[in-house]
Amino acid sequence: MFVVIVKFNISDDIDNNSIKEKFKETAPMYQETNGLIRKNYLFNESKNMAGGVYIFDNSENAHAWFDESRIQWLTDRYSEPEITYFDSPVEVNNDSNKIYIE
Repeated sequence: MFVVIVKFNISDDIDNNSIKEKFKETAPMYQETNGLIRKNYLFNESKNMAGGVYIFDNSENAHAWFDESRIQWLTDRYSEPEITYFDSPVEVNNDSNKIYIE
């Protein structure tokens, strides 16, 4: 597994309802993202920050998704994102009651 954490600043006039609408608007495009297993949207109203946690099947698909055009799209829509990539060698999955080790 491969994890990407994306954070970006948002305007201080964006509240929970308005960010939720923005997120709902974009959610369908992630249903067909190559190699994406799961995406969780993030919002911290007190820090004027938002972002996402992406779980990909591998590094190649993660880096392919976050190409220059995707980064520019995020920058235009919100602000310049901070993107951090992580290998995830161990996963605790309580849904399946299993621990996965790569």
